[in-house]
Amino acid sequence: MLNAQLAGSLRSTGVISPFGSVNAQSSDGNSFYNALNVDVKKRFANNFQFLASYTWSHSIDDSSDLQTLLLPQDNRNFRAERADSLFDQRHRFVFSAIVASPSTWRSGDGVHKFLSDFMVAPIFEISSGRPFNILTNQDTNNDQSSQTDRPNVATDGTLVVPPPFAAGTLGRNAGITHRFVSLDMRLSRAVRLGERVKLDLIAEGFNLFNRFNEGAASPFFDDVNASSNARATAATTAAQPRHLIPDSSSLV
Repeated sequence: MLNAQLAGSLRSTGVISPFGSVNAQSSDGNSFYNALNVDVKKRFANNFQFLASYTWSHSIDDSSDLQTLLLPQDNRNFRAERADSLFDQRHRFVFSAIVASPSTWRSGDGVHKFLSDFMVAPIFEISSGRPFNILTNQDTNNDQSSQTDRPNVATDGTLVVPPPFAAGTLGRNAGITHRFVSLDMRLSRAVRLGERVKLDLIAEGFNLFNRFNEGAASPFFDDVNASSNARATAATTAAQPRHLIPDSSSLV
């Protein structure tokens, strides 16, 4: 009956499959977050202050939020979805400071006079990369969806397509991007226009190292295999998901 109703439509001829994927959305995911934060702060004195902050954290879950992929690879094996969260960032260090010219330099001469009323404020950050899911982009487990199908890990550490009707052996969120490194700085100079009015001249620079910090990586296993420093071992796949590191050639 349905085929007869499609006469004259743009659909190509062929058998209509009565089967399709039905995604059940339920709030039964588990998430665990552990963190340690250490701060060292020096209050502004002698024209100088700084704040150094280090955070160690580990976030583990077995499902993603509504803005990312929802389906497990194998509906019969939820334990295989337990892995580092997409937003897991193991280490993060931030250092900020303010250095100001001494007020006595205003009444000086020469170099001191020229450098008076200057202020320098750097912000340096270095942090670990974040995990991402590696996919085959093929429906290898035959669940009518290729959104969460992961590859197998071969004995030489490369990723391969699993056989038909099989789930991949690679763990969830097994990829990890490069670390983030950035140095920002502000340089300001106060130009005094009398006793009550002053003009602040501000110059700011971001990522002064001009370092490429990727925002995301390609999730497809072919790009990971093409990476020069991708590595994996079948023996540690289940226990250590952070074993595949792409280079810039696999980034988007």
